[in-house]
Amino acid sequence: MLIRYPRTQRPPGWLVLAVSLCAAGTAAADQAIVVSATVPGFTVGQVVEDGAPVHLPEGTNALFLFASGRTITVKGPYDGPLDRLSGGTPVQGRLSGLFGGDRFAQNDLGAARSVDPAQSGPSGGLAPIDLSLPGTWCAAAGQVPELRRPADPAFERAILHAADGEETVVSWPDDAAVQPWPEQAPLADGARMLAMSGDRTRSNALVLRLIEDREAAAGDPGALAVALVRAGCNRQAEHVLTAMGEALAPLDLYLSSDRGLYPTYRPGDQIRLVLQTNRDAHLYCYLRRRNDLIPIFPSYQSDGSLVEGHTPMTFPGDRMPLPLSASELGGDGEIRCFAADQDLSPSLPTEAQAFRPMDGDAVERLEDTLDGLKRTRLVVAQIVLRVE
Repeated sequence: MLIRYPRTQRPPGWLVLAVSLCAAGTAAADQAIVVSATVPGFTVGQVVEDGAPVHLPEGTNALFLFASGRTITVKGPYDGPLDRLSGGTPVQGRLSGLFGGDRFAQNDLGAARSVDPAQSGPSGGLAPIDLSLPGTWCAAAGQVPELRRPADPAFERAILHAADGEETVVSWPDDAAVQPWPEQAPLADGARMLAMSGDRTRSNALVLRLIEDREAAAGDPGALAVALVRAGCNRQAEHVLTAMGEALAPLDLYLSSDRGLYPTYRPGDQIRLVLQTNRDAHLYCYLRRRNDLIPIFPSYQSDGSLVEGHTPMTFPGDRMPLPLSASELGGDGEIRCFAADQDLSPSLPTEAQAFRPMDGDAVERLEDTLDGLKRTRLVVAQIVLRVE
């Protein structure tokens, strides 16, 4: 892979590190990139430097892409560096011995090769550039990048101001979703410019990066993602990595408490839960105590069942402000949550029924709904709450 810099421009510090690591050899440069995870605090595109330790609590997992193109799913509990899994350092015996159990799985990147992560036509698989968003944007060397209609309508008539003072006006026809990069605007690696709204009251600083990579040009999403992350084009990298995660990692849900997966409470103790999915999904949670089954999420305060992937949620929290306490459990209980890739709300208890025990008929309908699901990804997680 070649990342081109003008002689007069010094690349950002971490890119200098990446280039020097590449010069030292593959083993030293095999950074890991988070593709998908249920680990609170892990985000798509996050870089784990070679040799840096990671912490995965029990019940979590993460899919990593290495610079070598290898992908590995690591299952918690795990503490330690990922470098021995990257393929850069020889390991004696089976890799599973590193964990003392089945804690990781190698993924076939071929499953993602047919995915068109950006669906953007001639731009080498890159998501189009949005002039209303500041930062670094990438284009494939030798190809004209695309602009997408700005997310901010104020930039639907935009002015590109180059470092040499030249200005180019970009306007959007009513029916156009994308258009080519304007011919008059700079198209060189490291080009810096200012994108201003048509009335010149708002502006964004942009940097253009040109990347060359035979594998990326051939449609290899792993190579493309690595090239984008190294160039600092994080928005476009996240677009590619999200598509890879959809292809390689099944929908997953992490559920735990402030006292771990096997918590013990005393009557009156407050219960705090943490949840995270590895993609956007619809979430449903139930509390079982004695013979009662009580819906707790979503409720009328939850703003629906849809939750954002790679974003930790806490109960109580913004989406479920009502507290849970051990005194309400009447002994041992359990909380069971499931995430689905479709909205199941029409077939489940309504939000107005939250925090009310379900009658026998409602429980039976719930079970029938879950048993009868077709063409729906569904994952279930639960924790047992012991009260002493």
